[in-house]
Amino acid sequence: YHGTNQDPEYLLHEAVHNVGFPLLIKATMGGGGKGMRLVYTEHEFLSALESCQREALNSFGDSNVLLEKYLIDPRHVEVQIVADSHGNCLYLHERDCSLQRRHQKILEEAPASYLSSSIRQQMGDMAVKAANAVQYVNAGTVEFLFDSTSDDFYFCEMNTRLQVEHPITELITGVDLVEWQLRIAAGESLPITNQEDVPCIGHAMEARIYAENTRKGFIPAVGKVWHHSPPVQPNVGSVPVSHGNRSNAVKTKGECIARVDTGLQTNDVLTVHYDPMISKLIVHAPTRLQAIETLQKSLNSYHLAGIPNNISFLQDCLNHETFRTAGGVHTGFLEREEAYFLRKDCGEGGGMEDEWNVDMLQQNPLSVAVGVFGVLMKLDDRVGVTHKSGPWSNLSGSWRMGGNEGRFRRRLIPLFSEREENASSPLLSTIECASNQDGSYEISIVSHPSSSHKEDNMNENTAVTNPGQTSLYTIQGTFDCDGKMTILIDGTKRMSFIAATNEDEDKSTFDISLWSSSEVNNGCTYSAWNMSFRHPLPAFASSSRDSDNFMLEGDASTERKRSVKSPMPGKIIRLNVTEGEDVKEGDVLLVMEAMKMEHVVRSPLDGIVSTLKLDVGDIVEDGSILAVVEDAIVSGSDDEEKESSG
Repeated sequence: YHGTNQDPEYLLHEAVHNVGFPLLIKATMGGGGKGMRLVYTEHEFLSALESCQREALNSFGDSNVLLEKYLIDPRHVEVQIVADSHGNCLYLHERDCSLQRRHQKILEEAPASYLSSSIRQQMGDMAVKAANAVQYVNAGTVEFLFDSTSDDFYFCEMNTRLQVEHPITELITGVDLVEWQLRIAAGESLPITNQEDVPCIGHAMEARIYAENTRKGFIPAVGKVWHHSPPVQPNVGSVPVSHGNRSNAVKTKGECIARVDTGLQTNDVLTVHYDPMISKLIVHAPTRLQAIETLQKSLNSYHLAGIPNNISFLQDCLNHETFRTAGGVHTGFLEREEAYFLRKDCGEGGGMEDEWNVDMLQQNPLSVAVGVFGVLMKLDDRVGVTHKSGPWSNLSGSWRMGGNEGRFRRRLIPLFSEREENASSPLLSTIECASNQDGSYEISIVSHPSSSHKEDNMNENTAVTNPGQTSLYTIQGTFDCDGKMTILIDGTKRMSFIAATNEDEDKSTFDISLWSSSEVNNGCTYSAWNMSFRHPLPAFASSSRDSDNFMLEGDASTERKRSVKSPMPGKIIRLNVTEGEDVKEGDVLLVMEAMKMEHVVRSPLDGIVSTLKLDVGDIVEDGSILAVVEDAIVSGSDDEEKESSG
């Protein structure tokens, strides 16, 4: 349905009697996944419609929607067209955009290598017919949903502009789409007017770099980017990428190139007022597998610190067997494989897996020790020092005479982010460091639980979260000015990393981020992790800083009372409950808006809303307490105490 009657009851009638379920409610003026809701049943429809219209109005200034039949697990294929004012219209092949989350694209590629030549031509011809039907003049994109079980495809929408992913079309055709737009606007004919003269060379892919927390439902992230180092110089076009001499590398017969488009710079602050996409990484290679390898290599060298991001998640996608098979991915792929990606994010296996979004308490102790080594090297002014000239060289470290007992010692206090809502109170960890005369550091990590800790909630696979266990390492090495850190662990294991540090005087913190990668079985293992410490130097001391501020607030004596915190900065746009109201676990407490998208906040348990000090329109910060929900039993006990004391 795409009519003008937008009365909710009329739309419900159309949904039930003409469109059918499941269906999509889509903003007529929408795009980028905003103003879109998937509805499976009739009873969900009106609430989803209200939310969709509100988001559409906020994002596009128009609340009108259309209704579409929802296909289960289709491929999302779009065709790039260009048309001039002289009657020429061409299609520049197609792009596959099936890998999506929240109806927003993550990875795109061109061409869609799984399509038969006949289907490819049919799609192209239909796209040209659609453009000609409205006498379209410009570059545009006609989007289709492709059902691989029947080889049928359905018109989805037409975007009358360049898409975010247009560079991959430029790379396989050699066409500068922006230049062609300017020529069309100037009244010129298309430089190519014969469809058969449009080239299709090699394979291209684009990865969208988002500031978001992939472990928490891809929630957008905000904050200061204190380190940004793309794999190639950004905004200068395509740059050749070398694959080196790896024996397991895909053989390359042509040039592999990479390109980064971004407006992000180190020390930029990301806010809630813009889309979370901060960069595009585009690659081109002779074949699809070579393009995957080039993209993996480029992501390995993309170093971003200060905010959660999806770089390691993109690596997991590229390594997935289904993605590596042409045509294997459909629009529901990430939902179907959620368990796989969550397992990867949690670092299953106990190694140095992706730990960027993981609380330090859950990190492998060796990962923590490596980060501590980098912090100590920076504190001791040993970054860039490679030559030892006598015992007074910085390379010797902060050693003292007097044997083991006289060694210079330093204690680092880790600052913990909030744990998952259903986790117990966090552990308290002690990190003791001692400097040796040979320049190495002895690093001891001891974990012990807080008073309210429960062992059955801990991750038994990680030593840092094993109460009372000590992990001891002796680490020596170098930390170059360009960020390369080479270390020797316990005299036997040599490792290399890229590291970046940040000292925040306002917050009295010391941050370090590290990146490492290796090739295993023709795939790529990528590690990125981040740690924060209270700054140990007196110049950074702050009486207002308290590590307790980083722990989950709540009732330390019981798990039956829960503070509901804001998952991000944003604006309260709807309150579904009031103080004193009974709620069930999963009930919607409120709706907030951030980065022009709505986010639902639900109750963590059955109980009573004991505190709710908010109004519609309030702006809240990340981590702000939105409400407190108490178990009915706890609330009743409090009331009895008040009555007895009265």
